[in-house]
Amino acid sequence: MFDKLLPKEEKYFEYFSEMIVHIRQMAEKTYTLFSKYPYDREVLLDIIPMEKRCDEIMHKVVKQLNKTFVTPFDREDIFSLIKRLDDISDILLAASVRTDIFKVAASIDGAMEIISIIQHQILELEKVLAGLKSRQRHVDGLKAVKDLETQADNVYRAAMTDLFAKETDPIELIKKKEILDILENASDKCQSVANVLIAIFIKNS
Repeated sequence: MFDKLLPKEEKYFEYFSEMIVHIRQMAEKTYTLFSKYPYDREVLLDIIPMEKRCDEIMHKVVKQLNKTFVTPFDREDIFSLIKRLDDISDILLAASVRTDIFKVAASIDGAMEIISIIQHQILELEKVLAGLKSRQRHVDGLKAVKDLETQADNVYRAAMTDLFAKETDPIELIKKKEILDILENASDKCQSVANVLIAIFIKNS
């Protein structure tokens, strides 16, 4: 059944590919933003339209689902996949925007390391999504996403321990903690995307 339906609905795969490219570019810009202090607002202004493009793609997918009778795999899984991808873009923007809103007094230890891990997760997801149309099941890539999520958790815990041990200004502590929380959540969302892909593979095996 899966084989017969794939050729009829190629547009979804194009949307997935376009979305993950924008997310990869957002992650690259987010890394650039956090790599140098004081944080450069011009980099943030580059990130904002990227997130808007991701929103536009999600809306296109929802619109396509509403008018398509036959989909390449369960429409619930298509929606879950595009929604969780959009969640990553939302969270990357949220972390970046807070550098401008909070005006933190110093760079945030651990932030760059977590973003670097997120970049690697996104690259793995990009490979898996690239093979989705041709039914390639890059299970190793999905496992790598999980392993990287564990690494991000370890960096996050170490950064939080260090933050509470060294930061003497309670307001700055709250600001930095929130940004670290958001970045760690972005890594979790990458794992959520991997979980949806695993479910798709299992259902269509």
